[in-house]
Amino acid sequence: MLFQFASPAYAATTWTGDCVSDGVATIQGLTCVLKNVISPLPALIALAAVGMIIMAGLRIINAGSDPKALAGAWSSFTYAIIGLILLSAVWLILILIKNFTGADVTNLQFQ
Repeated sequence: MLFQFASPAYAATTWTGDCVSDGVATIQGLTCVLKNVISPLPALIALAAVGMIIMAGLRIINAGSDPKALAGAWSSFTYAIIGLILLSAVWLILILIKNFTGADVTNLQFQ
């Protein structure tokens, strides 16, 4: 056997509402995969925006007297800042919905 994903003790584990019920793959496993893909997205988007800001800063420093390179670097910087602002605004809206309605929209739950 090349890969062994679950030991017999792990397969017997039952978690209600999560990905493992009796060790048998079901269609509900797709919701777990979706949850695992969507959950880290805000952090990855923020990390990408910070990386873009750093790269734009380096491009601004290295642009010298080339106006095209400087304009391209500033546009990358501007887009990264706009992305961070939009991400923050969406997260703030989700937190406000959670606080006003009590619906936990920041935690992905499928039923």
